Amino acid sequence: MTPPPFLVELPVAVPMVLAVVWLLLPRRFARFLARPGALTAAVAVLPCLHWVWRHGPIRQPLGGWMAPLGIDLYLDGLSAFLMLFHACAGAAISFSAAGYFPGSDAADRQRTDLFWPLFFLVWGGLNSLVLSLDLFNLFVTLELIGIGGVGLILIRGDAGATRAAMEYLLQALVGGMLFLLGAALMYSRTATMDLHLIAEMLTPDPVLNIGLALILAGLMVKAALFPMHFWLPPAHANAAAPVSAVLSGLVVTAAYVVALRLWYAGFHQLAPMMLPPILSVLGCLGIVWGGAMALRQDRLKRLLAYSTVSQMGYLFLVFALASEALPGQGWVWAGAVYMAVSHGLAKAGAFLAAGRLQTAYGSDRLSALAGAASTHPLAVMMLALSGLHLMGLPPGAGFAGKWILLMAAMAKDQWGIAAFILLGGLISAGYTVRAVEACLRPAESPIETAPVRAPMFPILILVLAPFVIGILLEEAGVLLSIGAPVDFSEFPMPGGLR
Repeated sequence: MTPPPFLVELPVAVPMVLAVVWLLLPRRFARFLARPGALTAAVAVLPCLHWVWRHGPIRQPLGGWMAPLGIDLYLDGLSAFLMLFHACAGAAISFSAAGYFPGSDAADRQRTDLFWPLFFLVWGGLNSLVLSLDLFNLFVTLELIGIGGVGLILIRGDAGATRAAMEYLLQALVGGMLFLLGAALMYSRTATMDLHLIAEMLTPDPVLNIGLALILAGLMVKAALFPMHFWLPPAHANAAAPVSAVLSGLVVTAAYVVALRLWYAGFHQLAPMMLPPILSVLGCLGIVWGGAMALRQDRLKRLLAYSTVSQMGYLFLVFALASEALPGQGWVWAGAVYMAVSHGLAKAGAFLAAGRLQTAYGSDRLSALAGAASTHPLAVMMLALSGLHLMGLPPGAGFAGKWILLMAAMAKDQWGIAAFILLGGLISAGYTVRAVEACLRPAESPIETAPVRAPMFPILILVLAPFVIGILLEEAGVLLSIGAPVDFSEFPMPGGLR
């Protein structure tokens, strides 16, 4: 059955058009476009989801030019699942930002109005990224997302945000150049940028090996894998709360998803035997280092930023657990996706909750949040529930992902990795309890809090979504198996996770 025209392009085109329309319209009219525009961009994903579920994957050449001359978009279960994740998180963040950003003066309002075109630009870039099958197109979309991220950080307008934006720009340039150089080396040997065509021509070759190493190095910089995480804490901690939610909830996941797709598309054949253990060691160090630094922070948003470093360490463990000899590799692959999506939703909700508390108390220092549980109980509750997902407690998707990786580690006798997965959960519990305890501590004297305009329901949606995925895990697994490059056969999991 022939898919409807522009079906695959729709989730990319809608947010991009919204970004341009926002810039063209007078500001007093454009502001009314924020929430309806976000809902439109979210709904644009549903036709793709319906088609994949009913008819299977689609490979769509842009402009009618097939690879290797043209660029193909590939809609499969993974890309549909991730675009649904972007839709849920993007719509929730936009509804929260619409109440968060109205400024008190004209200069502030003029600066914060730029959030919306940049936000829609990043959203469209994220959807384009998960649909791309072309290495150069992946580079372009990664840079588009990076440039949008720099602009979003600068919206706050103070010295801390400017310095953080420059560090963010530096990592975007370094990571992008490494990725582009690796892609060029791949092209020099295969004469194509198409991932599927490259995978068919992979042979042991020093140039291809170096190309893969450079691509992975660029993606590790962009995904903030330890020790290449230096840019993340200041960028995420100094940005406005909705921007932190976009960056930590959506953007860092994008680079990891590219690495995951490349690895399972066949690029692992080029990897030397020592690469998976190296990635697992860096992942384990990231889990401990990020968690330990989160425990030491005295600012809530900086605590959450270091938590992202820790959680990204978990995701890179999958490369050491990927093995064609281990049955059910599809579930290992799906487990990594569950963890990435659960972390993205929970972290976006946590940053929005932290933003509410920061707005109310004028600071996000833990010492200043005493009494928050009594004045803003829902925000503190959402912060605690987000922490449950980061810890990996049932029945959320984060628990399912950690359990699958734990079972895979034990099946491969990787007991060290299994120990770090469990240790990371304990560290996550430590910094979550520390943040919530600061809010539960009674205030020494009555504190007047500022009014908060941002609604609470978007945070509730973000925090509850991982629970919904955990409950519908079988359906999510069926979706991810559509067009998957790995086998989804039986895997040793408890019955509730099948």
